[in-house]
Amino acid sequence: MIKKLSLFSFLLAFFICVVSQNEAAAAGTYLGGLLDNVPLKTGPNFQQPTGADVKAITDGDASTRHYMQYPLVWHKFEDEQTIGAVIVNGKGAIVEFYNSKEELVGTYTPVTNDGVESLPEPVEHVSIIVLKHPDKNVFEWNVFNTAIYKAEPTMITWIQAGDKSVDLDWKTTGAESYNVRRSASPGGPYALIANVKGTSYADESVVNGKTYYYVVTSVNAAGESIPSLERSIKPEATIYTGGLLDRKVLDLGTTFGKSTGTTRIMTDNDEYSMQLVRGMAWYSFKTPVNIESIIVYGAPGSKIEFYRADETLIDTFVPTLNNKTENLPSPAKNVTSVVLKHTEGNFREWNVFGKSVEPPVAAPLNLTAAGGDKKVTLAWNSVNNATSYNVKRSTTAGGPYVTVGSVTGATYTYTDTNVVNGTTYYYVVTAVAPAGESAPSNEASATPKAGDVVIPPVEESGDSAILVITLNNGTEKEYDLSMNEVNAFIAWYEGRAAGKGPVMFAIDKHENNKGPFKNRKDYILYDKIITFEVNAYDNGKGETTPPVNPEDPGNL
Repeated sequence: MIKKLSLFSFLLAFFICVVSQNEAAAAGTYLGGLLDNVPLKTGPNFQQPTGADVKAITDGDASTRHYMQYPLVWHKFEDEQTIGAVIVNGKGAIVEFYNSKEELVGTYTPVTNDGVESLPEPVEHVSIIVLKHPDKNVFEWNVFNTAIYKAEPTMITWIQAGDKSVDLDWKTTGAESYNVRRSASPGGPYALIANVKGTSYADESVVNGKTYYYVVTSVNAAGESIPSLERSIKPEATIYTGGLLDRKVLDLGTTFGKSTGTTRIMTDNDEYSMQLVRGMAWYSFKTPVNIESIIVYGAPGSKIEFYRADETLIDTFVPTLNNKTENLPSPAKNVTSVVLKHTEGNFREWNVFGKSVEPPVAAPLNLTAAGGDKKVTLAWNSVNNATSYNVKRSTTAGGPYVTVGSVTGATYTYTDTNVVNGTTYYYVVTAVAPAGESAPSNEASATPKAGDVVIPPVEESGDSAILVITLNNGTEKEYDLSMNEVNAFIAWYEGRAAGKGPVMFAIDKHENNKGPFKNRKDYILYDKIITFEVNAYDNGKGETTPPVNPEDPGNL
């Protein structure tokens, strides 16, 4: 079932956000940054300052304002800065970052008005900071190396439930991340179930028939905001769940392929919500599917069309039952898009049932975990066709696990820094592909802890060595190195065994540096090493005299 945001709840949440913003402003949210009381230049571009300096928008007083006669205000720093957060009181602003060569190195558009926002990534080597503002009126502006004030509280804008699942969306506040918290009772206490970078989360650790209560908080370097307004919902299986359109966002329009809007109302597992369809609604799958049955709950006279990837029509089906599942005369195979057509009518629910043509996604293999100082580093083997990986954690062996991060399909490592030294953490990783999410990997555990790295003495003689590294996939890597390089490798390896240092070690390939390169390096992951051996020898370039080969005629 689903519960939309009522007008009263929306107004109440809006009032809470406005009050919190005003209180924050009164507390001096604008000060403590790099532009405190700094006179700003203004003009058509930052090479042409015009008129008097602007002081009204860096004075920490939101009651004063500056009317933007020119499109830009800016400031040049004496030293390069790294900018990690901004605040702008004035709608429609754009912040630009330039280096000492006056080259644009970053742009940011604030998503809130009058709230401290963390940049997606800190912008380094900033010499000039520029504010563009088409709305003309600006009250305050500042930038920070890192956020020193908490982000604004957010608001849950969408919640829906399906079969053992709950989907949440919330308003962006420019926070670094968001904590999703859940309770089995109204008003809490709330347990943290996920920390995510985006503004949506799918909770699949719920059971049907039980009501859950959710809040979301904004998180940045300064801490965690007050919670959002609580939202509650009860997941359950119905005749509408278990299909290929579960919780999908449908396109709306009058021409297939030309969307004029979207809706989730027809796939929300709520028979009491309605969507007006004028023309058609459709969904395009990432990979082909085979469809065997459908259900439509809505205006009579609709028809369902099935299309291939090249938009060739495969088949058409006209439902004869309302709000009941109907089998197709024969399965529609290799369907990429499914379309519901109607001249004009209200629809409550729509779903299609079948299975993906793609094979199930394989689970990641060989997950390893290594504890460091306030961090745990994970590594695993890649999975074919995976687009991303979900990292899940528990403080109990065997779970239940909470998703703590996600990485793209080209990355097979993850460092969890939200840990406490001395606590053992248990991890699994799942692969995500167009066909869905895989089963969990093997469980790996680690206990982060602080400690010094002990560099062991090297007993081998000689000034060079052959280093042979055997990896967990059976590959042997052989390097001809100086003993200094070998000592550095051994120190790194022993450090990683103690939970300290980076997860990778760079080995210079030296004489194997073929081609127009200054240097070439191999990057070795600690968790991939099974064993290594060191074979020392004298290379004849040091003080040690190389051995004489009596078989060599030149030595006779």
